[in-house]
Amino acid sequence: MRIARAAIGAAVAPRLENVSVLLLLCGVALGPHGLAILTPSALSLLDPAAPVGLAVFGIVAAMRVRGPRRSTPVAAALQAAVTGLVVAGAFFVARPAVPFPDHLPPWELAVVALGIAAATSSALAWDGGETSDVARPFTADDALLPIVAGGLLLALQREASVDAALELAAQVVGVAALVAACGWLMVVRASTTEERLVGTFACVLLLGGAADYLSMSALLCGVVAGAGWRLAGAATREHLRRDVTYAADSLLALVLVLAGAHADYSPVALTLAIAYTVLRAAGKLAGAWIARRLFPASTPPTARLLLAPGAFGVAFALNVVRALGDEFAVVLTVVVVGTIASSAVAAVADGGEEP
Repeated sequence: MRIARAAIGAAVAPRLENVSVLLLLCGVALGPHGLAILTPSALSLLDPAAPVGLAVFGIVAAMRVRGPRRSTPVAAALQAAVTGLVVAGAFFVARPAVPFPDHLPPWELAVVALGIAAATSSALAWDGGETSDVARPFTADDALLPIVAGGLLLALQREASVDAALELAAQVVGVAALVAACGWLMVVRASTTEERLVGTFACVLLLGGAADYLSMSALLCGVVAGAGWRLAGAATREHLRRDVTYAADSLLALVLVLAGAHADYSPVALTLAIAYTVLRAAGKLAGAWIARRLFPASTPPTARLLLAPGAFGVAFALNVVRALGDEFAVVLTVVVVGTIASSAVAAVADGGEEP
């Protein structure tokens, strides 16, 4: 039975993984640089929903981290860290030799954001729901470290010193933990399904709204809430998980469409996207090689799962634009185009694997 499930999951996974790419392309086609159905005014009306979707991303990531029996989270985090360092380091070294325009955002901040966006594989890819063992070949083991790094990066932009930034990040974590505890209590005390759903969705809305108001990471707030909810009893945890995933697909689809529509497809951004795709592939392969040597007991991912970008990078880049301003649209563009290109690279790698 397990072999049959694994075979079916391997066959279904590539199709589900392509959904995020299709949604990005839909956003490109519908956005101001395509058919202009999603005009700037229409996007401004939809944008407030993005932080809620990002918070859901974080909750899903925290609740889908596997235990050490099935994988080694430290190995996944190491592989993600190596990828981020390769991408950010290469861009940082190449900056003095490349005559890019002055309208780009601060280069050091942009390349760190690109490194964080590149770090994960298909950890948050579209996997057909948490309750299905067949259509759930992905986990979020390599997403937690980039999410935490992204939260610290946004905090550093709000404060002048590292100590103040760490204090701000700790305060945001405390707010998210408090909101998660309130949601937990509301679910425990709910007497009907409708009351429980209202409590859960109110908690998610508050997480996204608080992060957006503070110009901080909605992804980090979601991770804190999801990590807290994992500590709940089995029945309460299952209710929270089902309530969040009830609207997760719609919100994540909205995030991807908005990302594709917001990207600004300039020649500079497209050039950077090519380099981003190549560096990300090199970083993934190098990170997997190092992790395999240091943690031989961990289960190594296939080349397709390793190179496939999933949707976390796009979500983080949209979070950066939302928190730091439209000048970072070039970062979003690089990640969107790089995600589409990396998916094509992963498909080629999948075709080259032995059956």
